[in-house]
Amino acid sequence: MPPLAIVPLLVATAAISIGRFVANRPEERLRQTGRLIFNPDFFQGAYKHQRYFEGWYYKFASNYVAGTMNSTTMDTASNEDIDASFSIAVVPGIFLGNSTTSTESHAFIFVTINGEKQHYFRFELDEFSYADAAKGEEYYIQVGDNHFSHKGVSLNLSPRTGDDATLTLNGKLTFANPSPWPVSLFHLGAMGPVGWMPGLECTHGVLSFDHEIYGSLTFMDKHGRGEMDTTTTVVTTISMDNGRGYTEKDFGRSFPSLWVWIQTNSFARHPGTSLFVSIARIPTPLGLEFPGFTAALWHDSTLIPFATWSGAKFEALTISKEEVRIVIKNSKRYGSHRVEITVDRIDVPEVLLYAPKNFSRMEPLVWEALRGTVHLRLLNVNEEVVLDEIGTNAGLEVHGDVDWLVDNMCGKKSANRFVCL
Repeated sequence: MPPLAIVPLLVATAAISIGRFVANRPEERLRQTGRLIFNPDFFQGAYKHQRYFEGWYYKFASNYVAGTMNSTTMDTASNEDIDASFSIAVVPGIFLGNSTTSTESHAFIFVTINGEKQHYFRFELDEFSYADAAKGEEYYIQVGDNHFSHKGVSLNLSPRTGDDATLTLNGKLTFANPSPWPVSLFHLGAMGPVGWMPGLECTHGVLSFDHEIYGSLTFMDKHGRGEMDTTTTVVTTISMDNGRGYTEKDFGRSFPSLWVWIQTNSFARHPGTSLFVSIARIPTPLGLEFPGFTAALWHDSTLIPFATWSGAKFEALTISKEEVRIVIKNSKRYGSHRVEITVDRIDVPEVLLYAPKNFSRMEPLVWEALRGTVHLRLLNVNEEVVLDEIGTNAGLEVHGDVDWLVDNMCGKKSANRFVCL
């Protein structure tokens, strides 16, 4: 999308929503909303009572060299060799159903290890607490006995009646040198100026592209071994020292109807480098939809954005069962970089994760991989290769009729020439 093409859309949707926005928010709520806009890590839903979700995505990848693991198998099962590299996603959050009395409203934490199995832990709403930005508190959220902040996480999870989980997970991790997406008046983090558009169904934020991890995790899980024996329990302790962490979040009414998401910050030769890509169909209060994307490369402590709002353009987008391939060229304002991304999907395990459905409940809806491989190339304005690297432990989601995104690349007959990728 040309940078100026989005301006009328922003103005029109703002004009429709601004009166209702102000009328529904007393003075203190307006002040609180202003504080939260520039602090996307804090809980944004204090004044929400229905049709709302908010989730924080914490990803931990162990270090190939420094990571150690001890595995103990209880009862009669024998030890099995397990890959010493782990990619773990832990997602705390809250879901509010389609009415203030909905029995589906709850807090949650879900966990997936290596993208092979999901564990969903459900909590009562009063087990969810959070920092108050207005009081100057440091960011944190707490769900049950589980604590999350910029400094680290403390986990104490075990299945309760009604949980879709077999995993027990305990441990403490500390973080060092976080790298958040900068937030300013004109660029609300990953959303850029689009973040000011009222009525967005989902807002996305990158809270830390990359940070170092120290500590360990111990998990106990039950594994079935056929009809005669389903009681095998494996206890595993993972050292996460010198691992890499990544944190993002989403909040709003619902997820988009279709999207592609890619993330990795496990680059062996360039620790600290991180890649993030999100492409989606974005609805507006006017009933219009447009393809939008926000992507970025964090490299050498420098942010290189590739986004709708930065004037970047897709030069290639192919999505198949074997791979996802993306080529994006940035505008002159952001250095005219070209990024080439190829994600290998062959034999990569995927797990079905919970997500909000029809405002009414959380259901397993979204397939996600956590052990993908990304070939990344970054070229400068002179077509010189700045970075040529393989990223491992990559997260990948391909959801919905993503051919619509391919059909809406600029230059294609099927695309709107004013609003395209």
